[in-house]
Amino acid sequence: MDRCCRQLDVISLALWLCVWFAGHLEPSQLLAAPPHTLASADHPFDPDWPDVYLMLQQKCLVCHFQGTERVDLSTYMATLAARIDGDPIVVPGDAAKSALFDNLIWNVNARANSPHPDHPMMPPDQSEWLTAGQLEAVRRWINRGALEYRLPDQCDVRPLTEIDFPSAKQCASCHPKQYEQWSRSMHAYAQHSPIFEAFNLTLIERTGGTIGTFCSRCHTPVGTILGENGSRRNVNRSRISMEGVTCIVCHRQSRPQYKDNGRIPVQPGGMFDQCAYGPFDDSVSQESGSHPSIGTPYIRTSQFCGNCHDVTSPTGVRLEEAFSEWKNSPAAADGIRCHDCHMGPVQGIAIAEHQRPLARAAKVPGVDDSRIPLRHLSDHSFAGPDYSLLPDTEFPYKLDWMYETDYRDVRRLTPHQQKTLIDLRRKNRAALEISTVKRHEVLRNGARLAVRHPKNTKMGRRVFVTVNVISTVSGHNYPTGFTAERQLWVAIEVRGPTGRLVFASGDFDDNADLRDDHSYQVVSHQLPHDRHLLNFQNKFTALTNKGTERSVVISVNRHLQPVVSAYFPTGVFLSEELFYMLTHEGTA
Repeated sequence: MDRCCRQLDVISLALWLCVWFAGHLEPSQLLAAPPHTLASADHPFDPDWPDVYLMLQQKCLVCHFQGTERVDLSTYMATLAARIDGDPIVVPGDAAKSALFDNLIWNVNARANSPHPDHPMMPPDQSEWLTAGQLEAVRRWINRGALEYRLPDQCDVRPLTEIDFPSAKQCASCHPKQYEQWSRSMHAYAQHSPIFEAFNLTLIERTGGTIGTFCSRCHTPVGTILGENGSRRNVNRSRISMEGVTCIVCHRQSRPQYKDNGRIPVQPGGMFDQCAYGPFDDSVSQESGSHPSIGTPYIRTSQFCGNCHDVTSPTGVRLEEAFSEWKNSPAAADGIRCHDCHMGPVQGIAIAEHQRPLARAAKVPGVDDSRIPLRHLSDHSFAGPDYSLLPDTEFPYKLDWMYETDYRDVRRLTPHQQKTLIDLRRKNRAALEISTVKRHEVLRNGARLAVRHPKNTKMGRRVFVTVNVISTVSGHNYPTGFTAERQLWVAIEVRGPTGRLVFASGDFDDNADLRDDHSYQVVSHQLPHDRHLLNFQNKFTALTNKGTERSVVISVNRHLQPVVSAYFPTGVFLSEELFYMLTHEGTA
């Protein structure tokens, strides 16, 4: 007994020490590692170079571009060759003597006796200052010899990695307006969506994993190319994977595709190693010293959008038909494309390219604006009915230090972190407000209501109210897309002279569900079924294991319901209904 008590005392002491130690750790030490730069698969790079490379590309390239007066940090060779007053900015093996590290280091933990300045010399934007983990990665990389590749045991062809696909933040250096519009779009939100993640994982579970990347390859094409399977959770995906339908997904397609359920061939390569395909035939990329680019007619066709916006399941169920609807629409016959309504200055209204505002498509560092021609630009907001469900700390933008520190505990944040967190939330709220305005704009331009009812009536008489929903869209159905997931319905309330509710249709139950057969309170007879409901939501009809049919939202061709069953010694399988008949009624 004494020995047991002593063991319990030791365990209690160990638990107390663990709790005390955890309470005295830095917030960054309490969190899991931030989203990885490269997957865990073998690659030939120095362990820290991919992180350093992406930091330089995303935080420094806007100023330190090739061909400018400042040192060039666009590539590994340029970074190693860069000099200030004749001295190299990177001294392999000695970070303390490297001007690059000296310009980046700062008092990141806000310590009173720190030898480092409170503000780094670069980058100038405080929201881009390097985190403690990022500074340590730069220090390790330089002290280990500032290598791009590990010294190999043998030569081999290296696999594709995340470093082969430029981030949208790299594109923002020259295309800030397009990046700002895209960042608040549903293309950027595609893989972030918690609804999609839950929906996808449910489908994978109910199909035994046989659908693979059928859903995720449209929502994260780059992640799929890199080998991320469909069941991988977002917390385990790389940052480039979480960018969803990012810039290169559209602008690195070298050849036309058709309705291929999101099998998109994105060409890999560094920012300056691969060609970007756009809508303009007269590229000036060579004159401006930027990445190579050429115009392609394919990117200006509705078929380009049909790669993802026309989906047929492996069992032949047509899940989404936006492109097929357009192809058979009056808009297609009139030559109106998807881009005309969804990439114009007014969402939902067909505006031809030559009627759009003129502006410069890029602002290349070190290149005079007069050398960049004026273009009729497209809007990359891609407004639709969907919207973000994430908090304003997570989307559209997120700061690097937030991956290393629990920002929910404001008391433990440094003054820099507190200020940048406030600035981030304001920035995200402003961006989401613009997104809301654009979403309402496209919905208002999609349909209108026509309501007919008598101006007055007498008590006890029946009143007839007619509500017509008139689509003003000539390019596809209203609604369109994955209409089994989206709900569009008509809500009607009739109130008496005193304001008392007399009639309602399109109202909610206590779970904010419509009063149809997907409402638990309706199915359990707690609320009446809304027999007047006008709901444009499509529903899949699936067979249950009893042989009956039931409408479901999940596009699986069967619906399982638990049934109490009994096995008799003869091996005959009996349902609960037959079992009851045999044991209570004596009939077979």
